[in-house]
Amino acid sequence: MKTLSNFICVVVIFVLFLLTFPQSNLASSSCPVEGQTMSKVELYFGLNIPGGGKVEPLVWQNFLDNVISPRFPDGLSIDKISGQWRDAKTDKTIQEESRMVMILYKRSAKAEQAIEDIRAAYKSQFQQDSVMRLDEINCVSF
Repeated sequence: MKTLSNFICVVVIFVLFLLTFPQSNLASSSCPVEGQTMSKVELYFGLNIPGGGKVEPLVWQNFLDNVISPRFPDGLSIDKISGQWRDAKTDKTIQEESRMVMILYKRSAKAEQAIEDIRAAYKSQFQQDSVMRLDEINCVSF
């Protein structure tokens, strides 16, 4: 009986490992001849300011020019989006205009720190609870 429960534990651990192992690591790690493996991060910035007001377009552009772009001068993409989330304090659904910034980069400690510095700066400057981060590994060709 003990052997069977040990076996079941090993199987459960193995299955959990497979479920949490990034899919990109299971696939081939090589890109086509003309491509290269790069990290992609999407950062989601809400424009509502707690207590009222919004991050105005010129203020957003200033943040982009002075905080984000210097850290990733090779380029990035920006999209105007609308999002919603539930406020845990009031249980109300909040809708807000947002900006999504997508950056392709070679993974490094410096790049990771730059991303976290951007998130921290935005949260501090605009009293935000969070800046959502979404990461992927992609095969990229320019």
